Amino acid sequence: METRKVTKSVFGILLVLALGNLKSATFIVTNTNISGPGSLRDAMIQANTTAGLDLITFNIPGTGPHTIFPNSPLPDLTDPAGVVIDGFSQPGAAPGANPPSTAVLMIEVNGTNTGPTHGFRILSPYNTIRGLVINSFQWDGVCIEGVPGGTYNNYIYCNFIGVDPTGTVAQGNGHDRTSLWAGVFILVPINPQSTCTASHNTVEANLISSNYAEGVGIASCPPGDVFENVVCNNFIGTDITGMLDLGNAHDGVYIGEKARDNEVSYNLISGNDYSGVGIVGYYDPWTQWNTRHNHVLHNVIGMTVDLTPLANSREGVCIGQYGTGRWGYASNNTIGPGNMIAYNGRNGVLIWENEANTVNADSNSITQNSIYDNTLLGIDLGDDSVTPNDTNDPDAGPNQVLNVPLITSAVFNAGQITISGTIEIDTNPAQAIVEVFKAQPDPTGFGEGEVFLDAATPDGAGNWTVVVAGLVVGDYVTATTTDASSNTSEFCENVAVTWAVGVEDENLAGIPVTYSLSQNYPNPFNAETVFCYQLPQTENVVLDVCNALGKEVRILVDGQKSAGVHRVSWDGMDASGKAVPSGVYFYRMKAGPFSHVRKALLIR
Repeated sequence: METRKVTKSVFGILLVLALGNLKSATFIVTNTNISGPGSLRDAMIQANTTAGLDLITFNIPGTGPHTIFPNSPLPDLTDPAGVVIDGFSQPGAAPGANPPSTAVLMIEVNGTNTGPTHGFRILSPYNTIRGLVINSFQWDGVCIEGVPGGTYNNYIYCNFIGVDPTGTVAQGNGHDRTSLWAGVFILVPINPQSTCTASHNTVEANLISSNYAEGVGIASCPPGDVFENVVCNNFIGTDITGMLDLGNAHDGVYIGEKARDNEVSYNLISGNDYSGVGIVGYYDPWTQWNTRHNHVLHNVIGMTVDLTPLANSREGVCIGQYGTGRWGYASNNTIGPGNMIAYNGRNGVLIWENEANTVNADSNSITQNSIYDNTLLGIDLGDDSVTPNDTNDPDAGPNQVLNVPLITSAVFNAGQITISGTIEIDTNPAQAIVEVFKAQPDPTGFGEGEVFLDAATPDGAGNWTVVVAGLVVGDYVTATTTDASSNTSEFCENVAVTWAVGVEDENLAGIPVTYSLSQNYPNPFNAETVFCYQLPQTENVVLDVCNALGKEVRILVDGQKSAGVHRVSWDGMDASGKAVPSGVYFYRMKAGPFSHVRKALLIR
């Protein structure tokens, strides 16, 4: 899984200052004692009472990891100048080249003996906690709690939160089940008299798993305000390898109670027992809190780091619903671009609206994602399976239950695919956008959008056309509509790519403009399947099949092939003519500068 860094922020600058000579004081932890000189507690007390940005480092003798067992709550972090608690200063510790998967941590803070408390409670700005193992606390592992002056610019970097120092054994926080805690919680607690804020905090490159209830929680509770926090580059719900399930008990990332303008990006979010990402408001007869303008992009949700299944038990992304509890009041959130949402236990993306009115879960944009192989639908508006279009699109509900587009044709000719269709919506169609995808068909016929191809703008009558590459005859396409108010529809009925009228052979269809290896069809298969590929010029082509362990099973193509569209079938036999067993197989193509791998499922 590719990870990327968000734009350099004040946190990195602060860390450089703190780790250099431009700091107020340095306090060194030299033992694992619960208090007294050289203890973590003593260092935190001194940092809180020393003006300026302080640094806490570790130099505990002996072979690590070293475990600190506090027997009462650690001091809250209250210094307005902040403190850096640097677990990487302990000899032998390092984040590695690609944290958290490469991190080695040597300082564990274990809350088994601490009683009802958080691991670290932050009530001031400019604090950094990095390189620590934080586990077994009854409440949150790390609590960033808003105060009247604001709790902001805190940086939680490359910690293991809810697991042991190896990153492979569950030791979750949140054992006190009287409330819903998290590995990391950014919040303003319920306080009718307070206008506290928590903003511009960053949770980056951590392993956050096995916590009750959320991996990361972000909640506002008005009149407080929680906004513009970033959760990025974390593993949430897996072990350190990103391959095994150590899921958090509820959502991987929870955003609720009117939290706004937060970003969840470039994370691996898989194996969690509710949804990967949950965005939900709050409703009762006296209170309505709308959770809005949050952005979820470039995450892998429901898979391992190598993109094999590791489902979140419910939705990949759930808007307006928390587990089976339905609250609604989540509007103007954006899912995409660049999320890969697959293999989740229910829908890829679900949007649910409270019955109190018809506008409390609208304008949620779902754009340019890869959504496929989820158990139910790719996108479900209303948690009621496929929603049929209605004349003039007058209905109301989540995202106004916007009508899906109709694909009228998808034809291959002269090396390109022309896809045309119409939309019928109750706002100006010329202000809408149709996004077209290569489909992963499912039994409903309204299968999911696996590969984003391109977008089209309809004319005033709702007609649209887009020309794309990367498909061959036999592939399926689907599409969504997003209207001028940012409501996105479900995926439309799948349509197969066919030859243009009068073209019945690939040699008459023109020369493709790009290389492509199509998804096999049928898939899954039990007797024979067909692979299609296209070449823009004559190339030496190797196309083979290997098993899940990477061992070659059979070579299907090995030689020079002319420009054009080609098909080759596989009968499920290995090179010796023996039938291979049921399972996942990978087919690989190499042609000139092009190489690609796809997955086929054989079920006998």
